[in-house]
Parts: sequence; structure tokens; C-alpha cells
Amino acid sequence: MKKLLHDNRGLTLAEIMVAIAVSIIVLGAITSLYITTDRVFKRTKDTSDVKEIAKVGMAQLEWLMQRWGTSTPCSNQDPSQCTLITSCNSGGGSFTYPPPSSLCITINENNPCDEIHFYANLYGNGFIHLPTIEQPILMNVKSCRLSNVQRQNCYHIKRGAKFISDKENPNIYKPLIFSISGLSSNNLVCTDGTLEPNATISPTAIILNGFLRDENGNLTDIYSFEGGEIIMRVPHRIRLFCTQNSQDNNNLWLYMEAKDMATDCNDNEPPQPIIPVNSFKAQIVSQGIRIDMEVRGLNGQIFPLTRFFGR
Repeated sequence: MKKLLHDNRGLTLAEIMVAIAVSIIVLGAITSLYITTDRVFKRTKDTSDVKEIAKVGMAQLEWLMQRWGTSTPCSNQDPSQCTLITSCNSGGGSFTYPPPSSLCITINENNPCDEIHFYANLYGNGFIHLPTIEQPILMNVKSCRLSNVQRQNCYHIKRGAKFISDKENPNIYKPLIFSISGLSSNNLVCTDGTLEPNATISPTAIILNGFLRDENGNLTDIYSFEGGEIIMRVPHRIRLFCTQNSQDNNNLWLYMEAKDMATDCNDNEPPQPIIPVNSFKAQIVSQGIRIDMEVRGLNGQIFPLTRFFGR
């Protein structure tokens, strides 16, 4: 009986102290591992978040730069100069339309952000086919987001390599702006990779900013389409710049602003935030432009980004 009682005795104070010490060591190791893992996770998440922000912002920039120079006539009489990258306001003057080159771009250097201006078609275009057999009063057209709604219905027409221009004063080069009608459907997609028509359009367009001459030499504001012509939405002048964003504690963001070159449509877009940044720099290199910027994450994480946009 005494032996049984002796075998069932409790832990001694020394044993309890040893157990507590071992528990503290194990708990400390677990806590240290948790803190380290949490820090690594937060750093990884911050890096992942800022990369995702950079990806979204860069997608918007790429969308804009892909349209750089599209649908933009050139005022230079030498066609070889119309595909060179030059300033949109040569000589430091104000912007004029049409610009001296379709691929003009103006970079105003500043710190920490440059400001850049260029022309781009933000909307649709189309390719004119021959009249339909079933309805000879209509023209077939391959529509890529063409629209005849009020604020979008301002188009240049290109025949061959030339934009159709004003004939009232032929000594002044002024690309004409046209309003289309009778479009069978607005904003059609054209992702099938062919020029096959997907819509019909009225065979005539209204000239909004000048005149042509008819077969008798009389001025007219009515234009009749011909097969093979390209309809191109009048471009916008894009401005990329940095300013404080009141929705983000007045932190610095890259913004875009767009001014419609067709005053009859006047579809201007006010400044819109694109991406949070610490800096935004642009540089003309060869036949393109290099963009360097520091994208800022939600927790202040910085992700440097460089892209080259060529033409």
C-alpha cells in the first residue's frame, strides 16, 4: 500500500519548473515562427498587390499608346515627315490641328512627373465596300465600333493614303469632318480578322467643317462614299500628367485627359486617375517612347516599371 501511494505521487516543483521552461521555449519558437511568417506574408502580399496595381495601370497605358497616331492627319506637305516622331507644338507654340506629324508627341519635363501630349483615336473606324445588291441605296461597311450617336458622329474619311480635305480654300489644308447616317447598328465588334462587311450605311455623309466641289464645280456639303474608303473617328489629344488624388489622401496619381479635335462632337473626357505613382518619366528613343515610372502600392510599396512603345 505504501509503495502504491509512493508511485502515485504528484510532480515535484523542480519538474513543474522544467515543464514550464520547456513550454516557454516551444511557445517562443512558435511565436517567432508565426511573426516571421506573417511578416514574409505581408511583404509578399504588398509586393503582389503593387504588381497587380501596376498591371492594371499599364494595361490602360498600353491601350492608349496602341492608338497613338491613329486617325491623325498630318499638316506637313512632305509625306515622309508625317511618320516621324516630333513635337506636336513645334517651336514651343500652342497645339494646332492637324499636327506636323501623325506620330507627334510633346514631352514637358518636370519633377517628379513629366507631362506628355499625343493624338489617338479612342473610338471607331470602318471600311467602305460596294453598295448592297438587295438594297442599292445602302453601302456595305466593315464597322469597328462605328457609331452615329450625337457625340460620336464625327469622322475623317481617307481615300488611299490621303485624308479628304476642304476644297473651298484649297491653299489651306483642312481635313474635312463628316457626319454619317443610316448605320444599321452602332458599336459593332470586328474581331473576325477579315474585311467582310458586318453592317450597312447611307451612301452619303454630311460635311461639318467645310465644302467639296461637285462635278459642276459648285460647293457642296454632301459627300458620296466610294468603295475602298476608310472612315476614321476624329482623334482626341491625350494628356498624361500627375496630380494629387483627393480620393487617396491627396497622394500622387497619373491622370489622363482627352480633348476632342472635332468641335461638332466635343466629346471631351475630363481628367481621370489611372494609377498611383511616385514618378512618371517619358523619353523619345529611336522610333518610339520609353516610359519609366514608380508605381505605389496601398501600403507604400514601390514597384519600378519600364515600358517601350514603338511605332
